Amino acid sequence: MKRRVVWLAACLMAAFSVVAVLRPAYAAVGCRVTYAVTNQWPGGFGAAVTVANLGDPLNGWSLTFVFPDGGQKVADGWNGTFTQSGSAVTVTNAAWNASVAGGGTISLGFNGSYASANPAPTAFSVNGTACTGSAPTTSPPAPTTPTTPPTPTTPTPTVPPAGDAWSPPSTLVQPLAAVWAHQEQTYSNGNLYGFRNYGWDQLFAADGAINYCVRWDSTARVTAAQRDAIHGALQGQYQKWMDQMLDNGQGWNNWPYRQVPVKVVGWAVRDRAQLDWTDNSVDIYVGNINENAPQCAPACGRFFHQDNNYSGCPGGASHHYDHSLWLTAGFGGGAGGDWGQRMGSEYFLSNLNAENIHIFLHELGHTYGLDDFYDWDPTPGRGFLMRAGSATQITDFDKWMFRDWWRHLKSRYGR
Repeated sequence: MKRRVVWLAACLMAAFSVVAVLRPAYAAVGCRVTYAVTNQWPGGFGAAVTVANLGDPLNGWSLTFVFPDGGQKVADGWNGTFTQSGSAVTVTNAAWNASVAGGGTISLGFNGSYASANPAPTAFSVNGTACTGSAPTTSPPAPTTPTTPPTPTTPTPTVPPAGDAWSPPSTLVQPLAAVWAHQEQTYSNGNLYGFRNYGWDQLFAADGAINYCVRWDSTARVTAAQRDAIHGALQGQYQKWMDQMLDNGQGWNNWPYRQVPVKVVGWAVRDRAQLDWTDNSVDIYVGNINENAPQCAPACGRFFHQDNNYSGCPGGASHHYDHSLWLTAGFGGGAGGDWGQRMGSEYFLSNLNAENIHIFLHELGHTYGLDDFYDWDPTPGRGFLMRAGSATQITDFDKWMFRDWWRHLKSRYGR
């Protein structure tokens, strides 16, 4: 669930690309795989797979395993590209997680279905080598030219704003300082404070409310009941991040909003017949294709009109949208930025009643500026939502990273 670079034009947003598996001739492979069913319901389940690299650094990887029961199928996955032939499953790296250091891990997950039984696979291989849980006994000489970048160093913490109410748990103070220093150095090429279209900017521009456009990037039909359930899930999941700014129902550090209303103002589809309702509760946009997907009118989009000038929007400013919920059939993992959040339509629909739609929550964190952590871990072994695959809900560390953004940006909103 790699964060897409949010300051680029929308046309550069793309799904995770499939890359060729590069297997250096010198790499000695050793691995250990942990497979766990995280959730199960009649006919379906969710699973987490963790691959520990016990050998040389990998520059491209392919994980293979075989389901024990013929009725087990992968429906959608994340952090890799999943394919299945019969009972055999292959997962290849995404573009952003091809390099895995010796001693590093790969975190994967997927939703699947089963017919009569759901036994766990027992045999796994990486790049054709069986994962026995042991390091390779020999390792060919390393090449003269390094093939993986050095491990990032821990950034030097910066001085926090004066006079703020900064009171995270003592065990999180140093990791949070390191994260913020890293953000200042890397976000938008070092222009963190110059960027003006964070979720924070959108929320305050609309005086504490958020509007959505749903980009229905699928050929499936949508009923009115599904539409309303999607709208309800958006409200509930969005509020989970907003609740991180409250202490006993009161805004932390001069935060002004207890409840953030979320409204879906538009749906974009290829064919009007896909939408099984006739009421006019939302604007409907048909055949407006961008990035090979339907989109709501750019004249109504905050991404395209950061000056809040929606004079060209057919419904006026009240029909503008701040984020797009881009639901793509067959899309594994997710993407997020100032334009909104993207994930699989099947995944989102199957989790409408879930307590935590964790891919959505992760990508919404990116909309508010929170980083990914594929190349370093500020809290080794703890796990948190923004470190993809290590948590399925907002943790205390995620909360305080979120608050850190607010305390650094709140002065731009007069708080």
